[in-house]
Amino acid sequence: MKKAKLFTKILAALTFATSLTACLDDSDGPYSAGFIFESPVSVRTYIYANTTTDSLIMQCLGPWQITSDTPQATWCTIEQMKGYGSSIYDLVVRFSQNTTGQSRLAQFTITDTEHPDKAHNSWQYLQYATRGDGSFGTAALVKEIKSSDDWTVSISYDEKCRPVQVTVKNPDGNSDSYSMRYNESEKRLTVTSGSSSLTGTMDNGYQTERLLGAGDTIGYVAQYYSNGVQMPASYAFNYLSARLRRTQAFAYLLGGKNLTPDSLHTADSLIYYCRWKVEDKPTTTERYKLEYGQMDNRYQSVDANQLLLGMADCEPLQLLSMFRYTRSTSIVTKATSKEGTIDVSTELNADRSVRRMVVKDACHHTETTYDFTY
Repeated sequence: MKKAKLFTKILAALTFATSLTACLDDSDGPYSAGFIFESPVSVRTYIYANTTTDSLIMQCLGPWQITSDTPQATWCTIEQMKGYGSSIYDLVVRFSQNTTGQSRLAQFTITDTEHPDKAHNSWQYLQYATRGDGSFGTAALVKEIKSSDDWTVSISYDEKCRPVQVTVKNPDGNSDSYSMRYNESEKRLTVTSGSSSLTGTMDNGYQTERLLGAGDTIGYVAQYYSNGVQMPASYAFNYLSARLRRTQAFAYLLGGKNLTPDSLHTADSLIYYCRWKVEDKPTTTERYKLEYGQMDNRYQSVDANQLLLGMADCEPLQLLSMFRYTRSTSIVTKATSKEGTIDVSTELNADRSVRRMVVKDACHHTETTYDFTY
């Protein structure tokens, strides 16, 4: 009896490379068959509605062929479906953007064509209904927001529905601009504003947990229990924007919500902190209990809830939902504090995107209307 060595490995399914032996007739002779996967790293790969590419990197010991187990899933294709043994392949997997409003699944199986019963593996791609920013793949792209108190936000996007520039113009005519660069090969996101440049590691939804620059920090910060143990983000977390001029912090209490991309989740309360560093303005801390209506906050590209406190206190990257966990999936209708209430009424377009939002702030005796253009 002669032995044949088989290799098969998918990292998340197996904690080590599997080496199998099979008994063969002498006439079969020795052979090597199987596959070693470097990418994907798990049996199921999760991608977002606007994720368009991934890598399939594998070592094939024998001749191979890939077949689709979900032939109806034409939205997912692999650039090469068969090849030779004793070779390493680095293939591009391509995805169409998901505009169905539902998640969808594609599955493939690779088989050693000379020994199909000895070496074969299956893996999947699950594409979410939502983009990396938390909006639906069908969500309308907001190009401009104008407020009745003379603020204007202008936004431009690339072909993957990612914001590439946002400009915020205040009532005095002064503007702040942010530009975004997505380096997919290096998985780096860079945000530039004036002379400030911040970078962070990017996931396949084109988002990052934190952006760092020279003295600047933007991103998630954990909250802790009184005993020093870190709270899970599904219960509470902070969003921090520490820039040269001022520091803004938003503390979200969720109370144990599901934060998976297509899940429904809302923050129960919000604490807002603002401290100016270079201007003679008072430090503020505001605490709000939040209430929501039936309107979904995922039908437009921006997070409409970020307009609750007014454009002067709106952090632009949060408005763009570049940190998706800060986006509640429903639109706020009321925020209550010790000083009073903020009431929000919203009008929608036919596609359920926000057309107009009116924010009545009894605490500061203001009423502001925001008009959205797509």
